[in-house]
Amino acid sequence: MDRTPDEIEDSLSIPEEVVQPAVAKMQAQDAERGDWPSPRETRMPEQPWPAPDDPMLRFLLHKAKASIDAGMDVGIAMVQLATHAWFEGGIENYDRGVRDGRRPRSV
Repeated sequence: MDRTPDEIEDSLSIPEEVVQPAVAKMQAQDAERGDWPSPRETRMPEQPWPAPDDPMLRFLLHKAKASIDAGMDVGIAMVQLATHAWFEGGIENYDRGVRDGRRPRSV
């Protein structure tokens, strides 16, 4: 039986030295955000995550695979993909008018 990506991720065992700093960062972000809802409470692919057929996501995935095929180390390609995807997410949120979530956009 094939498992879904979510089922596979749910079954992973992630070392505490990786988990704890991530949890600390999320808690700090939530504390700074105050009463604003956490974007992490939304379900993918709702905003702020892209739809699976998003053209920029397709481009970044293609570029990562092509980089691996051209000889780039898989770990480096994953970091490149993650950082570029994170950057593109920031651009998309900025373009949607989020700008700085701590200061609502004036009308």
